[in-house]
Amino acid sequence: MSSKTPLFDLALDKILSSLAPHTRTCAETGEAFEITDKDIEFCRLLRVPPPTLTWWAAIRHKRAFVGGFDLFRRSASDGTSVVTMYDPESFAHFLPTETWHSDAFDPLASGFSVKPSESFLSQLDQLWRTFPWPALQRDLRSENSDWSNYFISTKNAYNCWETGYSEDVYYTDMSGYMKQCSDLFVCINCEWCYDDANCQKCYRVHFSEQCEQGTDLFFCLGCKSCSDCFGCTNLFHKSYCFLNEQLTPDAYRERLRAIDLSDSRVVEEWRLKIKQEYWSKAYRCGAHMQNAEQSLGDNITNSKDVLGISIWDSERVFKGILTVAGKDCYYTDGSMQQERCYSDMDSLPGSECRMTIWCCSCIDMEYSTLCTNCEHCFGCVGLRHKKFCILDKQYTEEEYWPLVDAIRTAMLERGEYGEFLPYTSSPLAYNNSAAMIFFPIEEQEARQLGARWYTFPHEATQNESADAIPFKLADTDDSILKRTFCCPVSGRAFRFVKPELEFHREMNLALPRVHPTVRRSTRAAQQFPMQLHPRTCAMCKTSMLSRIPPSFAAPVLCQECYGQAVIGEKEAPKM
Repeated sequence: MSSKTPLFDLALDKILSSLAPHTRTCAETGEAFEITDKDIEFCRLLRVPPPTLTWWAAIRHKRAFVGGFDLFRRSASDGTSVVTMYDPESFAHFLPTETWHSDAFDPLASGFSVKPSESFLSQLDQLWRTFPWPALQRDLRSENSDWSNYFISTKNAYNCWETGYSEDVYYTDMSGYMKQCSDLFVCINCEWCYDDANCQKCYRVHFSEQCEQGTDLFFCLGCKSCSDCFGCTNLFHKSYCFLNEQLTPDAYRERLRAIDLSDSRVVEEWRLKIKQEYWSKAYRCGAHMQNAEQSLGDNITNSKDVLGISIWDSERVFKGILTVAGKDCYYTDGSMQQERCYSDMDSLPGSECRMTIWCCSCIDMEYSTLCTNCEHCFGCVGLRHKKFCILDKQYTEEEYWPLVDAIRTAMLERGEYGEFLPYTSSPLAYNNSAAMIFFPIEEQEARQLGARWYTFPHEATQNESADAIPFKLADTDDSILKRTFCCPVSGRAFRFVKPELEFHREMNLALPRVHPTVRRSTRAAQQFPMQLHPRTCAMCKTSMLSRIPPSFAAPVLCQECYGQAVIGEKEAPKM
């Protein structure tokens, strides 16, 4: 079968035929990284030049084009007042989400003719700056969830991010199948839980991390199938333990009654004590693996021949994160059921996609975003059921392939092909993007990358100090819902909403005293970063790749030793 892009293939083959393993310097971070035989194998398979960024820097870069925690009430392009992810300084033109998804909106109206001899990324930037975006990215089946973004099949959600199949949830991020929960990060199948991270199948679990099948836990870390425990670490099938000390049920309940978690001062005192004196010394699993064959990384499940972080049901995924059912993918992030894809992010079923974001059921898409059921499109935004489009302009198949061949070849010569748009092309400020969640940096570093930084208004003189919030929940009445407070950390104004207050009353837990974004960002930043480091198991000395950085002082164990230590078959090393 003859090539549809012969000029590009000839130019790329000249690069790939002589490519050998070597060390490169990341164009953004300046750090050295290796182009290995495996990298070269994927470059040849997927027909792309070798990357110029480390894989985590490439993921950070594209995450700067995805909205983060903060939302704004603004006027859309049609004058409608809507909730949107785009801050007041963004260049983005946007429409109400319902309008954007309706037949009244024609994405091709923004298209224009491509000029193959000019920088394609500059032309794509022009499209991004004129195209009307949806105010939020959400499905239209969700109910009463206007103040949430990136969610699906959810009811009564407030200020949630990447949450799905949930009901009555508040400030939950990257979570699913939740009921009556607040302030969670990466949690699944939980109910009546508060201020947790990386927990699964939990009920009434609070201030905890990495717990599974837990009930009535407080300040617990790494506990599996436990109930009625406080301040415990790495327990398995235990009940009525306090700071890892086994108690009788009556003795445990007596200690718990003495701790008033409806008082925010008590909560913070215990939070600080637990994390400094217990969590900081608790051994950790350096590489969570379950049915992972010939694989390296962390949180790899039911997969074969992969390297990455949080990979499920996949085969031959190299340097990817948050990938489900992927096959033959390279540098992917947040994709599901994708095959033969490169630098693909937050996309659903599809194949042969490169440098794309939020494309669903697409085949052979490049440099495109928010496209659904499309094939063979290049540099497009928001298309549905289209083929052979470039920069949102329709072409015939006979016109399309020679143009794509010329575009790719010119991009390869300029060093553009395989790169994504520069940070300056993002309609989002870095500190209001998903990059800030996974890769938090300071304003100066963001601006050095070329990214915008949005300065949120500080209204301390117009609002009450957070000191005015009653410390004890019992001293709070419904009048607090009408008051606005100034966050002591960020200086930003925040309020409480009625469902949030009702949740805290049901749980008898103190109200928070800082802005929701501060709480959510702090929770995310306290997780180990999306990078892999060489580590050695403190027990068996096995080598592994782990998200836990070398600076982390507590013992790090391999999966096997960690499992044996948790169930008590081996004694874990002490600090």
